[in-house]
Amino acid sequence: MRLICLIPALFWLGHANALDFQAERKNIEADAKATVNKLSTLPAAEQNAEYWLLLSYGYMQLLNKEGAITAVNKALTSTLSAARKIEALHHKALVYGIMFRDSKAALEQLKLAEAELDQYNGDDKPELQTSLYESFAQGYNQRGEITQALKYAELSVAIATEFQLENAELKSRITAGRLALQQNNYALAQQQLSRALELAQRSGDKASIGSIHLRLGMAYDKLELYALAGDHLLQAEQFLQMPERRNQLTTVFLTQIEHFRQTGELNKAATAVEKAQRLLTELKDPYLTAQLLSAEAQLFLAQQQPAKAEQQLLKAAQLFQQLGNRSMQHETSVALTEIALQQQQLAKARAYLPQNLQIEQQPVFLQRKYWDALSRIHASSGEWQQAYQAAVAASKAQFEIQANQQRQHLGQLSTDLQQQKQLQQTGLQHSQWQTSTWALLAALLASWLGIWGGLLRRKRQHQDIPSSQVWLKNWAEFTRQLRKDQQKDASVCLFALQIQQISEYKLKAGEQGLRKAISRLLEQLRGPQLLDSTVHTDVLWLSVRQPDERWLQQLQQALLGIQQQLPEQPAIRLWQGELETLLGHDWQEADLYGLRELVWYSWQQQVAAPAQILHFQLTATQPAPCSWQADNLRQDINNALTLGLLRLQFQPLTPEAPGASTQ
Repeated sequence: MRLICLIPALFWLGHANALDFQAERKNIEADAKATVNKLSTLPAAEQNAEYWLLLSYGYMQLLNKEGAITAVNKALTSTLSAARKIEALHHKALVYGIMFRDSKAALEQLKLAEAELDQYNGDDKPELQTSLYESFAQGYNQRGEITQALKYAELSVAIATEFQLENAELKSRITAGRLALQQNNYALAQQQLSRALELAQRSGDKASIGSIHLRLGMAYDKLELYALAGDHLLQAEQFLQMPERRNQLTTVFLTQIEHFRQTGELNKAATAVEKAQRLLTELKDPYLTAQLLSAEAQLFLAQQQPAKAEQQLLKAAQLFQQLGNRSMQHETSVALTEIALQQQQLAKARAYLPQNLQIEQQPVFLQRKYWDALSRIHASSGEWQQAYQAAVAASKAQFEIQANQQRQHLGQLSTDLQQQKQLQQTGLQHSQWQTSTWALLAALLASWLGIWGGLLRRKRQHQDIPSSQVWLKNWAEFTRQLRKDQQKDASVCLFALQIQQISEYKLKAGEQGLRKAISRLLEQLRGPQLLDSTVHTDVLWLSVRQPDERWLQQLQQALLGIQQQLPEQPAIRLWQGELETLLGHDWQEADLYGLRELVWYSWQQQVAAPAQILHFQLTATQPAPCSWQADNLRQDINNALTLGLLRLQFQPLTPEAPGASTQ
C-alpha cells in the first residue's frame, strides 16, 4: 500500500521539477535524450511556452531539426516573458543557421530578436546583446558578408569585455579570431585567440579550448609554421571528441586536409578526408560538405588529377550557391578558372571567371587571384595590353596584402607600447621606471593639495572633490558609492543619459566614437559637483551634488557640443531625479533597480525628435512614493503619477525649445 502511495508522489515531484527552466536546461546539456523523454511525459496542462522552448533545446542537441523548429514555433505562439521571447527568437535563428544552414532565415529571426531587445531593459540585457551579436557575426559570415560579420563580432567582444561577461567574451573572441583569420589578419587573430585561450583555460571549458587550438592551427598553417600548426590541430582533434562537437571536429579534419597537402603528406590528407566523410554522413551539413568538396579538389590537384578536382569544385559551387554564400561562390569560381587555365581550356576559363564580381568589394587575397587569372586569360589570347593592366592590378593587390601585414605588425607594436605606457602610469612598471613615477605622483599630490586648499577657502564650494570620481566603475560599485554620497548630502541627484535607439546607432557609428564622446563629456563636467559615473545597460549614469542652474547649463552646453560632433547628430534623452525624495533617506541598493525602472518608464512617455536633446525631470511630493522592490512596480509608478505623488516633466534642451510638458 505504501508503494502505491509513493508512486503518485514521485510522479508529481518529477513534473514539478520539469518546469524549472534553468535546471532543465542543464539537464538537457548533460543528457538530452533522457530529458526530452521526461518532458514528453508531461500532461497537456503543463505544456506551456517554456516547455516547448525546452523541448526545442533538447531536439537541437539530438540533431532533430524538424522537432526543434516545430517546438520553438509553438513556444513563440504562446505567452513568454520579454527576456524569454528574445531567447526563443535567438534560439530559432540558431536552429535555422546551424541545423538547416538557412542563413537568410536565421538573420531574419536575429533581427526580430534585436527589435525585441531594443525595448528590453533588464539587468541581463548586456548578456543577451553580446550573445545575439555573436550570432549575427556567425550568420553574416555564413553568407559571406565579412564586413557585417566583423562589425557584429567587434561589438559583441566590446560589450562582453565592458560588462565582464567571461563566458560570452570567450565565444565572441573565438568568432572574432576566426573572422580575422579569414581576412589574413594574423596579429588580430592572435590577440583575440590568446585572450580566448586564457578565458577557456580559466573556466576549464574543453570544447572551447579545442576550438581555439583549431583556430591557432589555421593561423600557423597560413604562416607556414607547419610543425606548430600540426601540434595545435592534433590537440583540437583530441579536445573535440564529443558528440555535440561533431561540426567542429569536421572542421578540424578539413583543416588537416589542407595542412597535410601543404606538407606533402598526401596519404595523411586522404585519411583526414575519410574521417570528415564519415562524420558528414551523420551530420548531412551542406556547408561543411561544400568545404570538404573544395578540400578534396585541392588534394586531387596535388595528386595531378585536375579533372576530378574540377568535378568536386563544381559540386561545391552548386552547394555554396544554394546556401547563398557569395564569397565562397566567387572563390570557387576563381579556383575553377585556375584549373581550366592549367589544362589550357581558355573558353572554359573565361566562362568560369565571374563577370559580376564587384571585385573592389572582395577580400584583397581574392582580388589578387582574380586579377592574376584574368591576366593569364588575356595573355593566352594575345591581348597584351589587357593582360598588362590586369597584371598591374594583381601586383597592386599583392602589395596591399604585404602592406596590410606590415600595418598589422605596426599596430600590434603600437598596442604593446601603449600598454607599456599604461603600466608605467599605474606604477606597475619595472624598477627603472619607479623613480620617475614616484616623482610624478608627488608632483600630482602637491598639485591636488593646492587645488584642495583653494576649494576649502571658497565659501560656496567648501568640500573637496571626492576620490570616487573615477568613471566607468561597474554598476555594483557605483550603487554602493551613490548610497554613501547621498547619505552624506541629501542634495545628490541621479542623472541618466542615453542616445535614443542606441543599439541601432552603435551599429551605424561604432562603439569607439561613443566611448570617446562619453570621455569628452565627463571631462567637460569634471568638478566638485560630479561625484561619480558609470555606463550600464547602454546608459551613462551620473551622480551629481547640488545640480544648480549653472551646472545644468554646463551640462546642456556639453551635450550640445558632443551631439554636434557625433555622426548624424542623434537624439539624446536625459533623465534627472533627486534621490532623497524618490527613495527616501535610508534606501537599500536593491531600491535603485526599481528607480531604473522609473527611468525606462519615463522615456517611454515621450520620443525625442531627430537631433533633439529631451530632458525628463522627476519630482516626488512625498518621500518614497513607490514600493521600489514590488513585483508590480510599473503599476505602482502609474498609480503614483495619477495620484500626483510623482510628477514627470519633459522639455527639449535646445535654444528654441517650447515650454515644458507635464504628466
